[in-house]
Amino acid sequence: MKKIYIIFTIVFLLLSSVFKINAQNTYTEYQLPDPENLSPFFVGSMTESAIYYGSVTPGSQSRPVIVFVHGFIDLANLWFAPTNDLYLFANKNYRTAFVAMTRGGGMWTNGALLADMLEDIKAHYNVQDVVIIAHSNGGKASEVAMFYENKYNSVDRVITLGTPFLGTGIADLAETPGFEYLMDLIGIGGGTSTSTTYYMEGFARPILDYDWDNQPSKFINFGAWGYKYGTTPAAPAMYAGGLLLETMGGGFWEGGNDGVTPYYSSTRPGGMQMWDGFCWGWNCNLESRLDHIDITFRQKIWTEVSPWIEGNMPQRLASPDFVMNQEQEGRGDVISSTYDFMTSMDGEKDIFSVGENDDEIVFNFIHPQENNQFLIVDENGNEIDVVLKKNKNPLKGMMSTSTIKNIEEGNYQIISDTDNYGAIINFKNSETVLHYDNSQLNYDEYAPITIKTWMTNDQELDFNIKAIITLKSGIFGQAIENGDVHIVDLEKDDEGNYTYQFPQGLKEGVYNVLIKAGAKNIRRSIVSGFVVVNPNKELNPKDHIVKEEIISNLNISNYPNPVEDETQLSFTIEEKGTSFIRLYTSFGQLIRTENISQFEKGKHQLSWNLSDLPNGSYFLELQNGEEKITRTLVKLK
Repeated sequence: MKKIYIIFTIVFLLLSSVFKINAQNTYTEYQLPDPENLSPFFVGSMTESAIYYGSVTPGSQSRPVIVFVHGFIDLANLWFAPTNDLYLFANKNYRTAFVAMTRGGGMWTNGALLADMLEDIKAHYNVQDVVIIAHSNGGKASEVAMFYENKYNSVDRVITLGTPFLGTGIADLAETPGFEYLMDLIGIGGGTSTSTTYYMEGFARPILDYDWDNQPSKFINFGAWGYKYGTTPAAPAMYAGGLLLETMGGGFWEGGNDGVTPYYSSTRPGGMQMWDGFCWGWNCNLESRLDHIDITFRQKIWTEVSPWIEGNMPQRLASPDFVMNQEQEGRGDVISSTYDFMTSMDGEKDIFSVGENDDEIVFNFIHPQENNQFLIVDENGNEIDVVLKKNKNPLKGMMSTSTIKNIEEGNYQIISDTDNYGAIINFKNSETVLHYDNSQLNYDEYAPITIKTWMTNDQELDFNIKAIITLKSGIFGQAIENGDVHIVDLEKDDEGNYTYQFPQGLKEGVYNVLIKAGAKNIRRSIVSGFVVVNPNKELNPKDHIVKEEIISNLNISNYPNPVEDETQLSFTIEEKGTSFIRLYTSFGQLIRTENISQFEKGKHQLSWNLSDLPNGSYFLELQNGEEKITRTLVKLK
């Protein structure tokens, strides 16, 4: 009875904190009480799109209206989290509105909704324009509302906190088959195709930056680098994300990162960065030593932000070197890698290779439990102890690191007490580097696409380089189930480049590319991607619905999916002849082949027992003659 009373009391407090004042077709409007009277249990909507209007303090009517815009999966909850006093501070002098758009809807969906909300907010307060304070992807949604939905005259300025204007390598990795579930394991999953570096730089930025009404001077940007210094319950996830970005492209020389957004990505092209990034010697900018969550919290942030809410726009305060780097279009034409990806289900017995000059190796392990152990064994069975620095996450799994120096050349095996782990192995001082030509990110669907990569110091080595290309979403982030997968081998040409050229006619959408290169004692990996666009279609996210194009009768699927032990394969072949079903790991390693050449034309079923497979993502390929089709299979127990 006491438990029921407590639940009732909490629900009552939640409901009594706000008052519904209007209901629109797509969102509801609420009135908040004074900050001092807001229930400590109030966290805002968990599912509903809404506008929360703050109370009006005497004297604030003559000052700007502030609209707080949330990030990718937040739905305005951070603004009302315990110890976050931004509503309290803002309410003293300004009128406020907190918008809850969609959780995970992405920049285009949220931007269109924000555009509608801005009109209602202006009418509610009887003003011509507002000031936006936006966290993370909320800054990108604000861009869409202003320059794609034509609400630029409704916004006086935008102050952004940790917005990844050029995308983030966290999303690149989270979109990569085999790493999706591992990223979610440590609490930093949920990255979408529209947050990847290749999507933002190759597709979204040209749309938003080259529009005739583009107004970059309206953007005041705050970017942080302190992923190690978080103070909220989300700090372990931010720390894990920061370690991954150190390797993926958000390290010291790039200004650091906040656990989600690299510092270099936190400035809108042409906007004004207010903070320097990392430290030069002992000269550290402590104001920007924050993680991706702390950058929205407490009086410290209000002290930094509030001087720029009204009056003259600020001048650039960041160092000139950073400003020059941030104004460059893209991150360069070439992505380079001294690291390798590995998961416990990569089909290669958890083997990694050490080259002659790989004298310092940093391991980043993603694993489910704090007590998981790892051991490294050389080809002769000799053991090398792995001393782990563990990052404990009270909500989900673990991210642990280990550094080993002066390890001898050869192949090594990782042995662990868990079947579900991933590793990013960084060969820090290696002279052997994998390079990927990333100069053309936005392609015409009617033109052929060339995947080109090459290796540094591979003169005497015969590399095997494979690319796994996966259609992940429509060009405006619409989810695609069972998107096309292409597993291809790259051939070396006379100039030393490894290339594969797709024929024209790839489906429109956002593609993830995982490149795996291997030779004697050397293995490297790269994650990137590209966007395929039909140039004859108007780019309208409202009308751009992804439809599966039927280009042949060839088809394969499995049920159930995800699989626990046994799954039923359903497939259709066009003509009796040479036919196979193959199962690949997420890294393109072939682990099972079934000859089905005896089957006649038509629909068929076949049972497979997969109880011996570790958890993870796999590719299921059907070949009938020269035709192939590939779909994703997920194994979870």
